[in-house]
Amino acid sequence: MTALLLVRFADEWFTFLPAGVLEALREDVGLSYAQGGLVLAALSLGGTVGIVFQAAADYVSRRWLSALGALAYGGAMIAFGLGESFITLFAAAFVWGAASDAFIHGCEVALVDLAGEDLPRMLGRVNAWSALGDLLAPASLALAAGLGLGWRGLFLAGGGLMLAYGLWLASQRFPPPHRAPGDAQPGLRLLALLTDGRVLLMAVIMGLFALLDEPLLAFLIAYLDRVAGYGPGLAVILSTGALAGGLAGHSLAGRLIPAAAPGRVLVPVALATALSLPVMAFGPQAGLVVGGGLVFGFSGAVFYTALQSLVLTLRPGQAGSTGAVVSAIGLAGAGFPALVGLAADAWGLTAGLCLYVAVPAAMLALTLLLSRNRG
Repeated sequence: MTALLLVRFADEWFTFLPAGVLEALREDVGLSYAQGGLVLAALSLGGTVGIVFQAAADYVSRRWLSALGALAYGGAMIAFGLGESFITLFAAAFVWGAASDAFIHGCEVALVDLAGEDLPRMLGRVNAWSALGDLLAPASLALAAGLGLGWRGLFLAGGGLMLAYGLWLASQRFPPPHRAPGDAQPGLRLLALLTDGRVLLMAVIMGLFALLDEPLLAFLIAYLDRVAGYGPGLAVILSTGALAGGLAGHSLAGRLIPAAAPGRVLVPVALATALSLPVMAFGPQAGLVVGGGLVFGFSGAVFYTALQSLVLTLRPGQAGSTGAVVSAIGLAGAGFPALVGLAADAWGLTAGLCLYVAVPAAMLALTLLLSRNRG
């Protein structure tokens, strides 16, 4: 079980590293900023292939899917660390992004079967470890710099750890895929899933929630620095309220979410998220910014864990396929940060942040609709 709980911890830890070493990477390999941006984007682009692996978790061995995904992940990290050209780095990042889906979702679908009604608590633990991985990533960069390891050494070491993780997963016993009722064909099962209005509604809600991620904090820090006048250092410190709230929320989610009915908490925490984001963004005092961030991070963590539990258990035996549909629809929001940037360029950072403030409001409206449909 431990091997399954640490999967997102490892992924969050390592996927931050390319962004953290962007400047060193550019200087060493001789990349332009455009090429550097494409290398970072390749991690997400790999997810277009990874969606196939996510759906495959319903039909193939989860143990080998996750283990081979972790081995490919480690190999891609090592190739990235040895890369001497844009093409090599882009290809390694693309494979890395695709492999991470096989690694994560092979483990996640196995966890659904092993956890049973204890799934919300288990997902809370997975996501709490994920939040710790977010915090460990910049610390690793600082440590590598202090030891003179360099960005290449950091990726080689990380790749070695992921190869070891893959071997660890290969030694585990995972539950087998479910047999379809009446030997239904995978295509027919997927068609039934795609025509399930509940799946599509949850996918849109999850896609909206996915927008409230690192780019939001990036624009928040810029606003606190340039518009609110806190300065760059204090702006970063104030933004950490959301991270601290998220860690607390993930740690306590299992106690707050009813195991038999995780949907019960969705509306209250969606409301808290919608009300706290404008306080975090536009609070007139530093204390309000931090307090709003704590509530935003906490409620968002509980909301995500509850919705994730619903998505993975909505259609028994199709956790991977359901997650794949949700991920595919979520890709539609990939350009949202660019839209926010355009608004900020045209009308200022306040206008850009207002677009983010509108997101949880829309999320709340759809959550109310979902709650009504679920009775």
